[in-house]
Amino acid sequence: MAAGPDEGFARTESLLLEHRRLVVQAQSLLARASTRAERLALADDLIALIDRLGTEKRALAARIHRGRVANAAVSAYGKAMAARR
Repeated sequence: MAAGPDEGFARTESLLLEHRRLVVQAQSLLARASTRAERLALADDLIALIDRLGTEKRALAARIHRGRVANAAVSAYGKAMAARR
């Protein structure tokens, strides 16, 4: 099922907010002494964000591809109808 524009925007906004949260958290960890567990938790959060960004990138690429395929089909149909006349 294709995501509507609002759903795609919400996912993108969520990723942006997550990125901002992790940047602040990383700056905080770098500004003070942190434990290994804190650094590992941050690394885990960063890996999860990277995975989500990759998923969103693939979904966007698929939507672009579907749009191009649809445009090519409409163009071919238009050419076929023009040649028929």
